[in-house]
Amino acid sequence: MVEELTIVGRSVAMKGSGEKVTGTAEYTVDMKLPGMLYAKILRSPHAHANIRGIDTSRAEALPGVRAVITHEEAKILYKVTHGSAREYGIDDRVRYHGDKVAAVAAVSEEVAEEALGFIDVDYEVLPAVFDMEEAMRADAPVVHPERDDVDGNILEHSVQEWGDVEKGFKEADHVFENRFTTQRVCHSALEPHAMVASWDGDGNLTMWSSEQTAFMIRDSLAEAFQMPRSKIRFIVPPHVGGGFGGKYESAEKIVVALLARKAGRPVMLRLSREEVFHTTRTRSPCIFETKTGVKEDGTLVAREVRAIVDVGAYAWGAIMASRAASYMTLLYRCPNIRYVGYGVYTNTPPSGAMRGFTSTPIHYAMESELEEIAYAIGMDPTEFRLKNALNVGDIIPINSKPVTSSGLREAVIKGREAIGWERRQRVPGSEGGVKRRGIGMACYSHYAPMLKSTERSVGNAVLKINVDGSFHLLLGVPDIGQGLRTIMAQIAAEALGGRLDEISVTLADTSVTPWGTTTAASRSTQETGGAVKMAAGRMKGRLLELASDIMGIPVERLDAKDGVVFAKGVPEQGLTFKDILNHPDVFQSGENVIVTKATYNVPTFIPPYGTAFADVEVDTETGQVRVLKMVAASDVGRAINPQSVEGQLEGGMQMGIGYALTEVLRLHPETGAPLNNSFMDYKVLRAGDMPEMEVIIVEPVDPNSVYGTKGIGEMSVIPMAPAVRNAIYNATGARVHDLPITPEVLLKALREKEKC
Repeated sequence: MVEELTIVGRSVAMKGSGEKVTGTAEYTVDMKLPGMLYAKILRSPHAHANIRGIDTSRAEALPGVRAVITHEEAKILYKVTHGSAREYGIDDRVRYHGDKVAAVAAVSEEVAEEALGFIDVDYEVLPAVFDMEEAMRADAPVVHPERDDVDGNILEHSVQEWGDVEKGFKEADHVFENRFTTQRVCHSALEPHAMVASWDGDGNLTMWSSEQTAFMIRDSLAEAFQMPRSKIRFIVPPHVGGGFGGKYESAEKIVVALLARKAGRPVMLRLSREEVFHTTRTRSPCIFETKTGVKEDGTLVAREVRAIVDVGAYAWGAIMASRAASYMTLLYRCPNIRYVGYGVYTNTPPSGAMRGFTSTPIHYAMESELEEIAYAIGMDPTEFRLKNALNVGDIIPINSKPVTSSGLREAVIKGREAIGWERRQRVPGSEGGVKRRGIGMACYSHYAPMLKSTERSVGNAVLKINVDGSFHLLLGVPDIGQGLRTIMAQIAAEALGGRLDEISVTLADTSVTPWGTTTAASRSTQETGGAVKMAAGRMKGRLLELASDIMGIPVERLDAKDGVVFAKGVPEQGLTFKDILNHPDVFQSGENVIVTKATYNVPTFIPPYGTAFADVEVDTETGQVRVLKMVAASDVGRAINPQSVEGQLEGGMQMGIGYALTEVLRLHPETGAPLNNSFMDYKVLRAGDMPEMEVIIVEPVDPNSVYGTKGIGEMSVIPMAPAVRNAIYNATGARVHDLPITPEVLLKALREKEKC
């Protein structure tokens, strides 16, 4: 029986939206502290070099300069939770074009920028490697020669296997082999990265930064500076202008903190848009070599993937090389699976988390291959997928746990109806003409941190009630624009029987809020939402107890709604929360001071499922692709705020179509210098570029999660690129395997098809 809810499931206005639309919302870049200085970083013009000498005296003498630091002060290791990044504040060796060399704090950004030109650096230029496959060779330049725990440039080598792959391929009636490549892309959040550091007279450090985590950064800073955690306060401001994984952690914080300490003044660092594109974490370029065996009736019997992940100069995304294996086990039944993954250093910008971390690239390869297989064996691609899909009760190989809910079948059926699936070409590329129409689709599932039983997924919440009957919720995770404050308030109001407009929320302040993980991996609604629901339930229980004493009615006969406690069946007779707190017996005894807290351990991983369908028009003379319509049908478990879910899915379409067709951060093949690190040249889709969009929310409420929810933030982008690619294949019959599908790439594929 589905629980009847009144606040969860409603499209309420987002908290803070009024500030955004009126322009009064303040972001980190808007901060101004008394005496604040501004920082700029000198960046390397070489992709790989030792710093033999550096002279900052001319910069220090420039009027307005208050502090200059180099590796001599800043060679401090910033070790993130994942452990493998190994990036220093500033090192005496630079490993990519744009790496940190020195930093200046001055009275203005203009003076700081000018001072960079007065720093003299003697570089010993070293051989560099920019291609991930070349980096794996024994004779390749080594990016991190100081690390004895790395095999040349191979940081990670993961082998994961289920069943007997060789046996499976022998049993297959058809075996398909392919090679897919995906590109380096930038998150392109509207707010550039910014941070402020300030020290007090007692040696306490306070930092403000637009981030997706607060406590992890505080802990990393404490470890880096060898300081007690209690002496570091890290605050994420209420407004963050987008993250998508790009505002996770960065070693620049060491630089800004050191400048502030040396200058004795607060210091702000605001990255330019060019720096954001080239020096912050990007989505890793990947190579996937795939092999799939199927029976004549379309049953999958064996799958094998060899993946190479370019982790860049500093491996903030190293776990991608092993985690990608999970996606081979979550979506389709297959008794024999092997995954071999390599995480490889190159002299390129560091990689890191990006929306659909590891899932988005490998789904492009997996779902593109499945589309081709379906047509090759004469099956409808939607039926082929449904035939092999994991169903409720099926065991997930990677953690040996059953699927407890799935809306995949409903999503496929509704999605193909909405796109007009019957209009697709039964034989890809069979229709002639210069301009050709095609329809394609892709499915997805997604990893979450609680996937394996060995990984702990925990949320915390503190809730206090004010004497006027309103509530204050404290959470250790930030809102990065997706509406977390609103979603958590809806969960709290539902569990309390309270009013949504009477719940305020404070987020991500390590000196005020309880410990929180990170706003990433589509985990917040389950992790933190679970703790919010528990804390609110405890608060409601205490209020019912107090009301029971006042009203003389047993607790089990009481309930609360809209901030009023009433006898069940008699809602018109009751006490408001304010009445209860201010009743003489309660007020005089001090019982009106109520604070509840909760820690929630996510009990099990609940896979999300969904689909994307694309309708495209391809000009075979120019190679131009126009997406005419996209449909996203997604199993979200339960939509806490349906309008928010729709926004996530529409945003995922924009990011996914860009990933498919236009977005790529290009580097010079010989120097590693950026070639298009601005919005002038990096092609993000704008409103006028977007197709007709249709969103279908599928809600198979899962009994094991918080109000049945699963998550949607990352999932929304995962199937978009393969759906677009598969529509292009349906239109032309051209087997495009490389992203992005630019006109040049498509025309080349069309020529190769004509040769066959």
